[in-house]
Order: sequence, then structure tokens, then C-alpha cells
Amino acid sequence: MSSHTVLYLGPESGLATVKETLGSGYEVLAPATTPATVLPLLPQAHAILDASMKVPLRQAELASAAQLKIIVTATTGADHIDSATLKERDIPLLTLKGQKQVLNELTPAAELSWMLVMACARHLRAANKHVEAGLWDREQFPGMLLKGRTLGLIGCGRIGQWMARYATAFGMRVVGHDPYLPESEWPATIERADLDTVLSSAHAVSIHVHLSDETRGLVRQREFGLMRPGTILINTSRGAICDEDALLQALESGHLGAYGTDVLEGEPDIQKSRVWQYAQKHDNCLITPHIGGFSPDAVNIVLKFSAERIRGHFASQA
Repeated sequence: MSSHTVLYLGPESGLATVKETLGSGYEVLAPATTPATVLPLLPQAHAILDASMKVPLRQAELASAAQLKIIVTATTGADHIDSATLKERDIPLLTLKGQKQVLNELTPAAELSWMLVMACARHLRAANKHVEAGLWDREQFPGMLLKGRTLGLIGCGRIGQWMARYATAFGMRVVGHDPYLPESEWPATIERADLDTVLSSAHAVSIHVHLSDETRGLVRQREFGLMRPGTILINTSRGAICDEDALLQALESGHLGAYGTDVLEGEPDIQKSRVWQYAQKHDNCLITPHIGGFSPDAVNIVLKFSAERIRGHFASQA
């Protein structure tokens, strides 16, 4: 078997799984996931396994990857990779999108989303800072009682359905909008509704859709206006799904009670983000660094699956 060089971009904890799954005939390069360390190695790569999304691979970067035959990501989204350039070169880009056999039982992203709901409902960020300052005045942090309230879901696929299970366990009503989920697959835990009804009826709204031309800017000024005063908004999908100007206006006016997010537009260069800048002075904006799917147990499962796809691709070409 001829040797193939695989450029692995991901956590060090997953390297052993990748090497073991690929087996003999594969050399695995595992640099630090920064452009400075990754880009010089692109000319050597026959395959890229990306589990970090930290290094943009646009047309300019991909031009140096003359031997590249396939890119596989251990993520459902890959908007940091220039898919059009790859298509022109007939290079497959395989993501986890639609891979239900491996995704359905992976819950870390849903668990983080639910954590953000609870953290926003109980003013966790502000309360924690309050205690760290040596203070103890609970009356400053009146929490939202979740039982009897309504959770609204934008996107009712795998993660949305886990969110519905958690909300139901907390005694919440769940309404959801997803025009792409067939009626035959619609879960009994979610009341089906149009987007306007979801936004206007929910006390907390959680977004679980892929970023596309259709969903970019999906939640704009109009949509924020439909929300109840004090609504909690959770976004663990992609930053660009919420219009930044409208989001900040809703937060600054107090109409939006809190924003919990695991994603920012332009990440990882976050200091240019106006949402990040807002969060430096306001505790009703809680941001985590795109850690939703990052649980070593879950990461090893998707890394094994992704490495098998690389191995299968080259085996089919032999």
C-alpha cells in the first residue's frame, strides 16, 4: 500500500484514535492548529481531517495543497472551508451533516445549549461575579422559573429534539419550527408551529440550524420584535444566523433578556466582534468558545468515523 499523508487538525487527545483507525500506510501530521503551523504543511497533505475549525482553508490556502485528494471534517458545519474551490478541483468535502448513524446519540452540543438556557435564566454570569467580589445579595438576581414556561426551537433535528427532551423534563412546553423535517419524523415532544408563532410564544428560543444562504441573518430586527420582552435567546449554531445589529439593539434596549452563545461571527478572531465587545460590559451576554461538541468521549467517536472515511476513500481509489 502506498503511503498517504493525513494532516490532522484537532485536539491532541484525539491523535491516538486517528492514528489507530487509519493504521499502516498513513503518515499523520498533527501540528498546532494555527495558520502559521498548518499552512506550510499543506503541500504535503493527501488528506485533511479537520476537527478544530480554527484554520480557514480558502482558495489562497488551498492553492498550495497540490496533492490534496479529500477533506473530511469531524463537524457538521464547514463554512471555514472554500467548498467551491474544492468542487472545481473535484476534491470531496465530507462533513458530519446528515450522518445520523454517528450523530444521533451524540449529546454534548445539546447539553451545552441547555446549560446556556439555565445559566441565562438564573443570571449565572452576573451572580458568579457578584460572589467572587465578596458580595452576597440574592435579591439582585431574580431567576426565571422554567417550569410552565415555553421553549421555542428553530430547527428540530437531532440537537433540537434533545433540547425538547430536557425542556419536557423541566416541565416546559416546547414549540418548534423546521420546514425540512417531514411530518412522519416530527417528534411528539414538540408542537409544530410557524416561525412567527415560535418567536412570539416562547420565553426562551434556541437555534439549531446549519448556516446557509437561507439561514444567514435569519433572526433580524423583525424577528426580535416578535419576541416577548425579556426572552432568552440561545445560539449554538453559527454567529451569522443572528443579524448582529439587530441582536445588539435588542440587548441594549433590554427587549432581549439575555443571549447565550457558543459561536461568534468571525471566530476565532473574536476581539473584532461587537457581540464580544458588548459582553465585556454586560452580563446578560454569555459566550463560550465553540465548545458545544467538544467532549473527549464524543470527539473520539467522530474522529474514528472521519478517519474511516479517509481510509475508505483511498481504498476505493486503489
